[in-house]
Parts: sequence; structure tokens; C-alpha cells
Amino acid sequence: MADTRYAIYFSPEPESRLWLFGSRWLGRDSVNGDDLKRLKVKDLSEKRVAEITKQAAHYGFHATLKPPFRLSKGHDLGMLDEALEAFAAAREPFTIPGLELAELDGFIALRPAKKCKALDKLAADCVKEFDHFRKAPGKKELEKRLKADLTDKQKKMLEKWGYPYVLDEYRFHMTLSERLKGKERKAVMAELEPHAKKIAGKKVKVLDITLFKQNGPDEPFEMVKCYAFNRLPKTRWPRQKKK
Repeated sequence: MADTRYAIYFSPEPESRLWLFGSRWLGRDSVNGDDLKRLKVKDLSEKRVAEITKQAAHYGFHATLKPPFRLSKGHDLGMLDEALEAFAAAREPFTIPGLELAELDGFIALRPAKKCKALDKLAADCVKEFDHFRKAPGKKELEKRLKADLTDKQKKMLEKWGYPYVLDEYRFHMTLSERLKGKERKAVMAELEPHAKKIAGKKVKVLDITLFKQNGPDEPFEMVKCYAFNRLPKTRWPRQKKK
């Protein structure tokens, strides 16, 4: 499909505390596409929670390593799959010291409590190593991106890599909301804090990367395949939808 997009993500181990927290807050299992029973919160209606998590749920609970892209001419999914297998097999697992609930440009997200060089390197390598698979964005798409309040450096990143927040502009984050105004953002963070405490500060193992796919602009992103580092056993694949 011409409008199919792919993305390379860090996705937590399904059924881990981290995955359950993020996926149940967003109300969606991005591994198999199922809706999930949401976390209970006191002072927010279910309708409002659905509104402020709609876009994040569309992308699935994840952290971006290589932003969404369409395949360039002469490349197909089989070639991308083969390249991802080789890339992952040559990498060593590592650990993120811990995550914390944070505000990022008005969004609520989980972010590393401390800088993690291995994480930044993984993202940078994904951006560079797989860039020949990326079809250059069209004029309209670039113009839309340029409407954002970007620095000169971010504009150069956009022109070169198709996305402004990569390499030394990269900030690992697992998005939990849309951009919220101060008062509501603080209220939502207060609601999330007791749940986030169960995973905050816990070490997070990075054992693999995942390929996600979007079949069209209105379709959600779903997991295609998991690529284990250093030939570790492949412990997870997309599960079948419940009937």
C-alpha cells in the first residue's frame, strides 16, 4: 500500500508493569490491537481521558527510535525485515536506569530519570542506519512540519532526516497525553502519580526493537515484529486478536 508507514520503536515487554501501566492508561493493546480496560482515576471522566489520550493511543504505547516513514523506491518490507534482523543481532542489550513521570512541551510522558547514552546511541543509529529505507517527505508534508516552532537546527534535521527531533535533538519519551494546559496537566499528573510510582525508578531492560506498521493515515499503528538483540531468544510476537 502506497500510504503504509513503518516506524521503529522501543516497546515494553507485554504484560510487564510498564506495558500494563501505559497500555491500560491509553486503553489500547498495540501488540494485537485490542481495547483494554482503562486505569481507574478519581477526578477525570472516562470521556475526557479518552479525549486526551486519543492520539497517543493511535500510535500505541512506545518510545520512538526511527520516526514513521514510507518505504523508498526499490525497497520492500522483506528488505527492511532482513536489515532489522542484522542490526539487532549485532547489538548488545542494555538497561535504562529508571523512568519518571514528566512534562515535555506540555505533554505528559515517561522519561528517563537520568541520561542514558546507550539509549541515545540506539536511537541515533536507528535513524541513520535505516534512512535509505525512508521515502523523502512531500512538499506539503514538509510545509506542515515547518509550521511548528522549530529552531534552525531542527529545521536542518527535518530537511536531512525527515523529522526535527533526532540525533542530538532526540528526547526519549513514552507519551501519555496530548498537549495540555498547565492546570489540567497538573491535575492529570496527580492522577497518574500513584500508578506511575509502581514503575518509576525501576530499571528497564532494552532487549530488542520493534517494527510497527500503519496501513493508512486513519489507521492505528500495530506491532509487526520484534527483533531481539545479540540473537537472544525471540520472546514476543504479535498475539492473535481475541474472538
